[in-house]
Amino acid sequence: MSGSLFKGRKGGESDGRPPVAMLRSVGRVALWAAVGLLLVRGAEGVLAAPGEAAASGQVGRPGPGAAAEATAAGFARAWLEDPDPRALSPYLAEGVHIGRGTAPSEPGQVAQADVVADENLGGGRWVLTVSCDLRDASVLSLAVPIVRRGAGEAAVMGAPSIVAVPAMAGADPERPRPVAGPDTAAISELVNKFVPAYLSSASSKELSYLSAPGSVVVPLAGQLKLLSTGRVDQLGDGEGPRRELIAAARVREPASGATYPAAYRLSVLRRSGRWYVAAVEGAVA
Repeated sequence: MSGSLFKGRKGGESDGRPPVAMLRSVGRVALWAAVGLLLVRGAEGVLAAPGEAAASGQVGRPGPGAAAEATAAGFARAWLEDPDPRALSPYLAEGVHIGRGTAPSEPGQVAQADVVADENLGGGRWVLTVSCDLRDASVLSLAVPIVRRGAGEAAVMGAPSIVAVPAMAGADPERPRPVAGPDTAAISELVNKFVPAYLSSASSKELSYLSAPGSVVVPLAGQLKLLSTGRVDQLGDGEGPRRELIAAARVREPASGATYPAAYRLSVLRRSGRWYVAAVEGAVA
């Protein structure tokens, strides 16, 4: 043996162990097989359907669940079709009451209702934004407050708000209570000015006088007509410069003539002795 790992026998016979050349061939085959497998796996990832990729990316993301989404969409459709407490009662959580509205002049106003956004408030509570396509080609987005009681169980916590964009937040675990502190009159005055302007204004610029500096509130541009405003309540019992309010209102959808009891959640703040609206969000009854 002169430095060789293997020794050939006479007549080309081997001692039962493969020669170096054979090992090299096997190694090359294994290497190219591994490369081929990686290329195939990579191609599968590139060619995967967008829906499959999105689904895989959402694995593990906690959501409101199918029952909550179905409840929100069903309630939004029922609320727009027949805003009567008796018609809505199957969707409502125990103890929740919603004011009476009037039905559209013609049935079947809602062509489609889909959940397009959700916000987790904690404690099994969510605000689901439902986009409703109406028969007259208009679109209304409803922020519906939902509570999940368990697997497959969900109920509506109160009146929805009609919003121009998907809501970022909504119902609070605390119950609304009267506005606290010496700023009650100033806050109520702000709300009574803001709600009509929010419904009728065509652009955010028209709300700039009532909106907090740096905030952009997208108005409804006349999609609804305000019939009346109701009481203004506060979430929490603080008297600080930032508040979360619940503003009740009755609105009419001009095309159908239907009227609805609505509730808007407004984030307000005080700057330089004056109150402004910082955001319009989801609502509770």
